[in-house]
Amino acid sequence: MYNKMALIKLSVVVLMVFCIVGFGIGSDWNQFRGPSGNGFYRIKKIPLKWGKNDNIVWKTEVPGTGYSSPVISNNKVFLTTCLEDSKDRVLLCYDLATGKENWRRVVFQSALETRHQNSSCANSTPAADKDRVYSSFLDKDRYVLLSHDHFGKEIWRKDLGKYVNKHGFCSSPILTSGMVVVAGDNDEAGFVAAINPETGLEVWRHNRENPVRSFSVVVPAKIGDQDQLLLAGCRSLTSFEPQSGKPIWKVNTPTEKFVAAPVISEGIAVLSGSSPANTIWGVDPTGKGDVTGSKVLWKENQNALYTCSPVAFGPWVFGVTDNGIGWCIEAKTGKKQWTERLGKAHHASLIYVDGHIFALDEEGICYIYVAGPKFQLIAKNKISEPCHATPAIGSNYLILRSDKSLFRIESKQ
Repeated sequence: MYNKMALIKLSVVVLMVFCIVGFGIGSDWNQFRGPSGNGFYRIKKIPLKWGKNDNIVWKTEVPGTGYSSPVISNNKVFLTTCLEDSKDRVLLCYDLATGKENWRRVVFQSALETRHQNSSCANSTPAADKDRVYSSFLDKDRYVLLSHDHFGKEIWRKDLGKYVNKHGFCSSPILTSGMVVVAGDNDEAGFVAAINPETGLEVWRHNRENPVRSFSVVVPAKIGDQDQLLLAGCRSLTSFEPQSGKPIWKVNTPTEKFVAAPVISEGIAVLSGSSPANTIWGVDPTGKGDVTGSKVLWKENQNALYTCSPVAFGPWVFGVTDNGIGWCIEAKTGKKQWTERLGKAHHASLIYVDGHIFALDEEGICYIYVAGPKFQLIAKNKISEPCHATPAIGSNYLILRSDKSLFRIESKQ
């Protein structure tokens, strides 16, 4: 009897450890804003303070110009860049342990696209699974999606159609529901498409109403027992059925062009945009059809977000404007809990790490503060290089891309 009870207790302990490892550490940060696509990660070993000679394990130079974020898969770091002198669009792979460049692949040469002054010709963050890495670029006026294996061999490339946007190109692929899902909102003929990751063939495509340029990404969400894909863009927040691409519900907004992605908190979809109208809205995501008049729970227009995607923790949603105004609101009511000045310009999206919010500004200063309804600043960490990319998170480290370099930040103790 004793041995049987001991075995049961041991099994429970093993199961608890498995759950802690599985859900505490989580999967590789393999796409924009992490494996869940919402910037949220339960990690307890990330250092909260670092600097030029403090907790930086390695630093390596990154060629060219690119504002895409790094992603992590199978002990490799992937990111994209553009060598503007030669007009090369490039996919890069680095060794996670050492920072050494494993390989680079020129995917094509093309004239540099017209773009916003705060943009680059390599804005789109790649996505990676255990076998492949997916990247997207603009070739003249064509949207090109590519797949390479982890050794740099091209598997397939897909021309997804014409793309017209005077502010440049950004469409980060998202891995969800066994597919690669991309948003191609542009001024001519916007679309959302799901691609088979093995073959590059389209699974479905939805042509957007009211096409207008946007840069937001699809956000996977579980609403009750229903899987949804949320996308802000083309004058609306729209929910799609993942397997078919059919719209489930839509909310029309005065904001036309979105960059920030929506976030789910306490069962409420919170979206924000500022071009041309300021919008911070809370939406009940359980409707069907056009729910503009029935499912918008609250509206706010002060300090709306444009570039930086918000992040949620419990009942709170945290955001930071392009000009450095951070805030916390209650998701169910939209009530502002606090607003604070966080430096000057921000372009990186927010991330949540073990009870803290990380907000990286353009000057390379990372503001770390408590994820709660009272503002409590923990640290201001500076790497002294301009930054536009959102950091990637690992089990006990942070991968940060500046305009010149790639850093691995980790406690040296």
